Amino acid sequence: MSLPQAILFFFVYALLGWCAEVAFAAVTTRQLVNRGFLNGPLCPIYGFGMVALLLAVRPVAGSAAAVFVLGLALATLVELAGGWVLYRLFHARWWDYSDQRWNLGGFICLKFSLLWGAGSVVMVRLVHPLLAGPVRRLPHAALLGVDAVLLALFAADVGVSFAQAAGLTRRLRALEDLAQGVRRLSDALTEHIGESAMTADTLLDEQKLQLTLAAMEGRDNAAALRAQLLDLAAGARAQYAGAEKLARQRFFGAGRLLRAFPHMQAPRQAEALARLRDLTARLARRLKDSLPGGQG
Repeated sequence: MSLPQAILFFFVYALLGWCAEVAFAAVTTRQLVNRGFLNGPLCPIYGFGMVALLLAVRPVAGSAAAVFVLGLALATLVELAGGWVLYRLFHARWWDYSDQRWNLGGFICLKFSLLWGAGSVVMVRLVHPLLAGPVRRLPHAALLGVDAVLLALFAADVGVSFAQAAGLTRRLRALEDLAQGVRRLSDALTEHIGESAMTADTLLDEQKLQLTLAAMEGRDNAAALRAQLLDLAAGARAQYAGAEKLARQRFFGAGRLLRAFPHMQAPRQAEALARLRDLTARLARRLKDSLPGGQG
């Protein structure tokens, strides 16, 4: 396998892996969702895993048992490395096997490692021979041209997708800061004016906001508390507008990432992630119901 061929095989198997992920999600959730980290129809983890496997199994390709063991080991290693790198970059587990037995950090588990091993045998012994012939028959110049185009598109998609994931992380941090600010203000209002507990949803209710502001008139420290309340209300409206934008992003953007990884975990912003998921889900349902025929 030459380097240009390896690059094309990477894209072929990244595409097939994406198709498998989308099909699996469609069967289990009855929803058609782009399940990849990237915006395009690629799951690079499958591409890297298959190219590494094809190179590793060449001496033992005739043994299904050896292919199974190597496939299990390599796919598990790639999945562990990919999950760990994404966690270090964005402080989130984009997939989580914590509910599975024999898992390691939620990144890998025995059940799926065994499936990777069985899938490796199928891919190496059955699927790859069907794909290898056409790829090897491509003229060298055509192969280089196809690789160059695919690599350029891939690099652009990686840059955009990482920027979107970073934006989602910033949004979670902002939501966490807002929640902490609301809790502090709620305690202060309870102490000074006897106001009941306040939440971010309360700040979005203009009538309740004005009643709270009116109750603060003439109270000690009212000016400082009033300023905090107005700042938090503005922050809550901004976060609501951002969540509404995410709810509209079905096929592109950070909103798509929330749907693509329904089991994503963010230990440092667990409350904020739960809040964002709930808010975007409610807004998405509202948007769906507002469309013609949305209610059936």
